[in-house]
Amino acid sequence: MSDSIDKVDVSESSNEVQDDTVRKTGRGFLVITAAKLWFMVTGALTQLGLPLFFGSAELFGQFKIVTEAIGLLNMVMITGTLQAVAKVISEQPARAKELVNQALKLQLLLGVPVAVGYALASPWIAGEIFHDASLSGMMRFSSLIIAFYAFYALFVGYLNGIKSFVRQAALDIAFQTMKTIGMLGLVWIGFGVGGAVAGFVGAAGAIALISGVMVWRMLKQGAHLQAVQQGAGATSSQEVGGSSLLKFLLLVMAYTFALNGLLRADLFMLKSMTSVPPESLAMFGDQFSTVSDKFAGFYGAALNISRLPYQGVIAITFVVFPLISEATFKEDKERTKGYIETTFRYCLLLIAAVALPLIFNSDSLIGALYSSDYTAVAGALSVMTVAIIFFSLFFVGATIITGAGRPGVTAWLMAISLGVSATLNWWFLSMRREEVWQSILQQEHAVQLPSMAGEAMSQVHQAVAYSGGATDFAAAYLKFAPDFMLSAATATAIAMGVGCVLSLGFIWKRYGALPPWKTVLRVLAGALVLFGLDLVIPEPALWFAGAGLTGGLAKVVTLGAVAGKMAILGVAFLVVLAVTGELSAEDRQRVASVLLRKKKK
Repeated sequence: MSDSIDKVDVSESSNEVQDDTVRKTGRGFLVITAAKLWFMVTGALTQLGLPLFFGSAELFGQFKIVTEAIGLLNMVMITGTLQAVAKVISEQPARAKELVNQALKLQLLLGVPVAVGYALASPWIAGEIFHDASLSGMMRFSSLIIAFYAFYALFVGYLNGIKSFVRQAALDIAFQTMKTIGMLGLVWIGFGVGGAVAGFVGAAGAIALISGVMVWRMLKQGAHLQAVQQGAGATSSQEVGGSSLLKFLLLVMAYTFALNGLLRADLFMLKSMTSVPPESLAMFGDQFSTVSDKFAGFYGAALNISRLPYQGVIAITFVVFPLISEATFKEDKERTKGYIETTFRYCLLLIAAVALPLIFNSDSLIGALYSSDYTAVAGALSVMTVAIIFFSLFFVGATIITGAGRPGVTAWLMAISLGVSATLNWWFLSMRREEVWQSILQQEHAVQLPSMAGEAMSQVHQAVAYSGGATDFAAAYLKFAPDFMLSAATATAIAMGVGCVLSLGFIWKRYGALPPWKTVLRVLAGALVLFGLDLVIPEPALWFAGAGLTGGLAKVVTLGAVAGKMAILGVAFLVVLAVTGELSAEDRQRVASVLLRKKKK
């Protein structure tokens, strides 16, 4: 009798812990999703406000190159550190204080030297890679962000490891708010690109200090011990030492470097390869640099829009990472498989819901958000959005593999994809560049090349001829922006598709899990429905064509029309999912269990 009672009590206790985990995980997803939505809102304000305040695609292009270059290392620091610290703390929360101290020492030996190294290398990066020495000062100043991110990521990793998702989300929201106000404010009052970078640096320093104080107080109060009492963490007696943490950290950083390189390779190579003139046009070196900045501004604006689906899945990976880590550490294969399949399903639905309306409205959205110059990238945006769908699934798969304790595998997968991207971008852009050069030189009267030698032409005439030739060249070169951008987007889409397939193949072989095939078919059905609707719904720019709207009012109305069309497509997609049975009663119950707290008896 006693044995049976004990068994019932244990079973009930286990079920309560599991239910509590579901609710806590779901709420974690919701609060981090809220933080990411705020990230999207503030990011949109920044990326729309800066081109307006700068007043030039060239200046926006300089800003994108500086911030994307530093972002390559920033994301290495924040993602690598966050995942490494979150993993070891989720496995052994009782040792959180010791592990945080070890991570602090590692960052003093790793994060700070990386920041110093980037500052010293800035002149070389600006001059030799991007062929624009004027960027070196801003790049050097931005190196402070690397050091600040190194410690901020450590503190957020602690919060993620003990599943304190609300505090993690609060820090993300605070950081994004400070960064947006700082960057836009300093540019608005006249500090230009340097002001935008200074706003970023200031916000990073402030959030590193705030998060450090928060975590120090939590460690002092023993917040991590509460996670142990609630059943979190592994039961194994195996301990994670400083060397294990360092090894995991370095592997995750290698993976993250390749990941962020994959996200930026097209932009960097577009700027670099279009800024170098051929020998016969060497006199127009300044024009090449200026036009390449414009290319970077156009392409960077499209990147911001195309990455929205990727930002949506980050919230899911933040929550699932410690769960996968804990389940695999305990060698719970069934639970691991269940987590993987469920994660892929919800990620696929979320990615499709955001990406499909973008794909079918890319040209309208670019035209509504930016000046007419930016329409040069409209054709590439659809391809870039398809690429980011592949990348988002690739990122989810890589996070699962890393959470399962295989960061070396994800590092190799990302490195392979980055290699494919770099190779294809170089190949496609090289071919396009040769075609453009030949086209410009062969166009009669398109470019008036002055002869700078000879006594017959005075210096004044030479200057006038050069000025006219430079203007003609810049205009002729700029016309080929859509071709360059479509080449870069296509190369990147292929590379991200390769990475997606490789990661899914590894997960299937290792864990026997894949995105549910029925979900994939229903998403494809939804895409077909949206394609049909896009054919019959008029272009948003035509909705108010006879109203006589002009100027800023026309922009606002057109943007509202684009948003309305995207909303129609989004609702239609949800209807398809509901009609086909993808959104089930079980899904509604899961949402209810997340939102409603269980009443105490």
